[in-house]
Amino acid sequence: MCGYSAIVFDLDGVVYKGAQGIPGVAAEIARLQKILKVLFLTNNATKSRADYLAHLAGFGIAAKQDDIMTSSFGLAHFVREKFGKGKTVFVIGESGLKRELEGEAGAKITEGKSADIVAVGLDRRITYEKLDSALQCLNSGAKFILANNDPTYPTESGVSPGSGAMAASLIFASGRQPDVIIGKPSTYLIEKLLEMRGVEPKSAAFVGDRLEIDIRMANKMGMKSILVLTGIAREKDAQNAKDGDKPHLVLASAAEAGKALGV
Repeated sequence: MCGYSAIVFDLDGVVYKGAQGIPGVAAEIARLQKILKVLFLTNNATKSRADYLAHLAGFGIAAKQDDIMTSSFGLAHFVREKFGKGKTVFVIGESGLKRELEGEAGAKITEGKSADIVAVGLDRRITYEKLDSALQCLNSGAKFILANNDPTYPTESGVSPGSGAMAASLIFASGRQPDVIIGKPSTYLIEKLLEMRGVEPKSAAFVGDRLEIDIRMANKMGMKSILVLTGIAREKDAQNAKDGDKPHLVLASAAEAGKALGV
C-alpha cells in the first residue's frame, strides 16, 4: 500500500488554466478516485461549492460537494463560527462568495456604507464606488476579512490580478491590515476540509502550483507537498525556495501525481 488515504488538488493552474483543462489530469483524477479520497481546495472565491461541481464536470471530473473546499465557503463558515448567523456583510466579490455567505452564514448582503463585516474576494467588476463604500464600512469599525490574499491567478494568457490586488487598495486607504485571511497559506481551509472528510494530514498529499501559498500550507500541515509546473512556479523557483516553501516533489503535471506517490 502507498500509505496515503487522500490526495487534495488545488484547481487553478493544477487541474485547469482558465477554460482549458490540463492534459491527462481529469483521467488521473478518475483513476485515483477508485483508490483513495480525492479532494479539491481552491483559494478562488468567485464560485460556490455547487458552482464548482458543475465547473469540474465541464472538464469531465465527477465530485461531491463535500469533496470541495473554496475560500468562499470557508469565509462563510468562519463568519458563522466566529460571529454567528445574520450579520450584515459588505462584499467586494462575485456571486459565489455572496451565495455562500447567505447560505452558510445567513448573512445579509448590503451595498450601503455600514456593515458588520467587509468580505473581500476577487471581483472582476470592481468599481471605485464599491471600494469607497467598503472603506466607509471599515472606517466605521467593520471587521475586515479576506477570502485570500493571492496577488494574481493563472489564466490561459498568463496571470491576472487576484483577490489580494483588490484588498491592497483597502489596506492602503484604511491603514488597516485584515483581521483574518481565510485562504492559503493559512491552514484554515485545509483543516476544515480534512476534518469534514475524516482525513489525517499525515496520510494526505497536496498538489499545488504556488510555493508561498500551496506548498507552504501543505508543509505547515505535515502533508506530502507536491509542486506542479503547469501554473505559477517554475522548477528554478522550487530549487531556490526557502525551507518552509520547499516541496517534497516537483512534477511536470498533476497527471503524474499518483505514480509519484506510488498509487
